[in-house]
Amino acid sequence: MRSSLRTTLLLVGGILLTLGVLIASETGNSRLTEGYRQVIQSQQAQTAINALLAELVNAEAGQRGYLLTGNEEYLEPYNLAIPKIRTLVADVGNHYRTSPAELTQFNAIAGLIDRKLTEMELTLIYGKRDLQVALDLVRTDFGKQSLDGIRRGLAELYGHEAVKVSRSLAFADRDLMLARWGIALITALNIVLLVVLGMQYARRLAQAEEEHERLSQESQLLDRLVRQRTSQLSDLAAHLQRVTEEEKTRLSRELHDELGALLTATKLDLHWVRGKIAKLDPAPEEVLDKLKRVVSHVDQGIQIKRRLIEDLRPTVLLNFGICEAVQQLVEEVGARNGWETAVKLPEDMPPLTTDAAIALYRIVQESMTNASKYAGATRVEIELRCTDEVIRLTVRDNGKGFMPDREADRQAGHHGLLGMEQRAIALGGWLQADSRPAQGVVVVVELPRASCVQPVVPDGAEAGLPLGGNSSRDNPA
Repeated sequence: MRSSLRTTLLLVGGILLTLGVLIASETGNSRLTEGYRQVIQSQQAQTAINALLAELVNAEAGQRGYLLTGNEEYLEPYNLAIPKIRTLVADVGNHYRTSPAELTQFNAIAGLIDRKLTEMELTLIYGKRDLQVALDLVRTDFGKQSLDGIRRGLAELYGHEAVKVSRSLAFADRDLMLARWGIALITALNIVLLVVLGMQYARRLAQAEEEHERLSQESQLLDRLVRQRTSQLSDLAAHLQRVTEEEKTRLSRELHDELGALLTATKLDLHWVRGKIAKLDPAPEEVLDKLKRVVSHVDQGIQIKRRLIEDLRPTVLLNFGICEAVQQLVEEVGARNGWETAVKLPEDMPPLTTDAAIALYRIVQESMTNASKYAGATRVEIELRCTDEVIRLTVRDNGKGFMPDREADRQAGHHGLLGMEQRAIALGGWLQADSRPAQGVVVVVELPRASCVQPVVPDGAEAGLPLGGNSSRDNPA
């Protein structure tokens, strides 16, 4: 308890002392800033005074050169110096606007400068009329007396500015010394406070380190659990996709075998009945019309059955491979939506495994579904390439696109992109969808060739399904 009270009193005393030193330092810093500002202004005034005197000498030199030679080229220094002199006079006068005494002194010097300029102007006017008269005016001591008066006045002002600079620098040195002592005092106080606080909080730091280590271990454990669950969910998603495809295959076979046989038998029986009725005399036209309509309905059912079978398990993919299946899918969907399509397929596509062929086909199918339902596309391009390392699929449309980093745009895809990505990941590959608003969508899939191509079948062995294909396609439809 006493230790805590001593620490509190030490902290309060240190804070008060620090505040006092800071206030004193800030006051000294303000004075130091003002002193440096005055030094800069005084040095600028000295520079302007020197420049003003130099320009007066240049103007007089130009005037005398012209009067002595009659060559107007000597007037160039004079012509250049006159506007500079007026500008410098205004600058110096502006510098002294807050000092009435010095402003009065400079106004007297400015009057001498105006008189000097008037004198030089008159001599130049006389010089253009009668050079000898102008020279006689120059030889008088009047001009020299004016310039000497200007020199003395400017030198006095220059001396005043030098005194200001010296005084300001002396004050600055004093303020700097005070600031150094203040910094030294604060530093010593901070060292004492740090030592005291460090000794008291060492135990708390050790406890915090132990807590941090415990939290780090828990974080690592949670990270391992998350990775494990993610791997399990990924395996589960791949398993569900395989089960779904197997169920689709089973359903398509049942539809083909059982429903197909039933519809075919029904159609044959209806044709037999219609033939028998047609032989009656007279033939009942209403009954024949009804039978004709029933036969048409059965034909529609057969077409629906075929479409369902193709959606569940495309026979073209099973019998002819991925190239023919993609070509047929693009042509059918493109014709149904009125799209402009372009398909580029490899010439030497090797036979793919069942999982790889189904995954690529479903990705193309889902991409075209998204382009039809959500993107409002009018053109779709499909490119399939096979290299020594990877199988690369690119699907590009010119639809309205989406912003990949916005949640609303993610929801607009109805998890289709996630499903396609999971198909690629399950085969050891990756999928990337690039898009911007009004710039369409580009879906790129890469699968490792080693795990997606069927192994070479030895001679004499039974060949597998041609899920790759050797067709050569590069057809804009």
